[in-house]
Order: sequence, then structure tokens, then C-alpha cells
Amino acid sequence: MLQLLVLMFLFASLAWFISWSMVGLLFYPKKPIHFLGNSWQAPIIGWVKNLQINKIIPSDNLANQLDQLMPVIDQKLDDFFRNRLSEKLPMISMFIGDKTIEQLKSVFMEELKNMFPELIQSFASNMQNDLLKKLEEKSIERLYIHLMSATAPFRKIAIVLGLTWGIVTYWILNLF
Repeated sequence: MLQLLVLMFLFASLAWFISWSMVGLLFYPKKPIHFLGNSWQAPIIGWVKNLQINKIIPSDNLANQLDQLMPVIDQKLDDFFRNRLSEKLPMISMFIGDKTIEQLKSVFMEELKNMFPELIQSFASNMQNDLLKKLEEKSIERLYIHLMSATAPFRKIAIVLGLTWGIVTYWILNLF
């Protein structure tokens, strides 16, 4: 009878530990561990590091996206040159007419077209770094807590399966 209890406890503990560690290994260790030339880091952090923003925001689509934004940018630049610039620098507004405003807008628009892909790629890279930083600092703990509570029923099922496997093992050992 003691052998049955030991086997049931052993298998239930093993099943619970395996199910817990499968979830836990997604989140730990946060900092890479180097051992015998290999390194291990939480897979979720590795996934964020390997996330390629270029695939999410392809650079060949950026020109099309900018063309869609051009009417809004044109309107904002027009408002800036006609209204805000004269409020901030009243002396300049005396020398700028409609023709100069249109020339300035076209120069700014052309410059924006040249800068836009680089700005978006820089923005995406900064977002990726911020995401990784927030993930490492705060979100990984919250995600871990939520995932552990969501998988609690599976860990309980693992304990029951471990207990069952312990009973089956005991029967097999006593039959032979």
C-alpha cells in the first residue's frame, strides 16, 4: 500500500512539475544563461527580439502609404504657412505670398517623400525596442500570471493523470 501511495505521489508531482515548467520556460530566464557554448533565454523574449518590423511594414508599401497621406500633409503645411507662421513670425508673413507658399510646400513635400521611409523604419525600430523593454520590465510578469492562471485546470488534470498513471504502474508492478 505504501508503494501505491509513493508511486501516485511521485507521478502526480512529476506530471504537475512538467506541466508547470512547460509554461514557466516560456518566460524564464529573462537574461541569457550561457553554458558550454550554448545560451538559453526565455523564448518569448527571443520572439520579440527576432520580430522583423520590415516584414510587418514593407518598405515598398511606404511610398503608397505616403501618397495616401499627401492630401492631409498638404493641408497641414498650407495651414502652417498661411496661419501659424504669420502668428509666430509676423515679419516673415509680410514677405511671403501665395506663390512662395506653394514653392515652400512643394519643397517640404519632396523632402518628406525622401525622409518618410527612413522615418518609418526608425519609428518601427524604436517601437520594437520599446516593446522589448516593456516586455522585460512589466508585461512578462503579467503575462506569466495570466498564463499560469489560465493553465491551472491543465495542471490539475496533469496531477489527476499522474495519480492515475501511478495507480496503473502499481498494478503493472504487482501483476508481474
